[in-house]
Amino acid sequence: MLKNKQVAWSVTVVVMILSVFIGATGHYRRLQADAQAAFDEQIMPALNEAMVPAFNMQTVAANYLSAADIDRIGVATIVDNLRDSNGHGSNPRDIFDLYIDLNRAVWAIYDRLAAVDMSEQNRTFITNFHAAFNGWDVVLTVAGYNNIAADFNAALQTNLGFIARPFVGVMPRFDN
Repeated sequence: MLKNKQVAWSVTVVVMILSVFIGATGHYRRLQADAQAAFDEQIMPALNEAMVPAFNMQTVAANYLSAADIDRIGVATIVDNLRDSNGHGSNPRDIFDLYIDLNRAVWAIYDRLAAVDMSEQNRTFITNFHAAFNGWDVVLTVAGYNNIAADFNAALQTNLGFIARPFVGVMPRFDN
């Protein structure tokens, strides 16, 4: 078939390199799929629950802040974007970035309302909604997904990880 030894060796080397590349990428994609499944099962439900007190805070804040301030803080927009991104197979990096934005927005509302004169009932609502949001933040921080993501990200730093790294991204962690 191949009479030239140099061509035969070249073909053999190319086939070996391709099989290492395909095998490594497939392995890391399976690890990423496991991390994605943990993200979908553990992170997404907690995020869905965290959106409720965040949105409720904005509802109370609308009684005391201008519409422009409410729009600038943007809880409703962030919640809508999270809902649109919600579902199995969601991009964890996009969801993580939206959650960071939501966290900042919740704190912006809380900080802005700290100096506002409001009814005792609304102050209690804001305090309770903020505490509920922070409770879900703790749930995200201690979720087992974070360990799976850490293991996956560490695996990408190993010898063959460099091959797959351009094709599988790191998984965000909520415990940093």
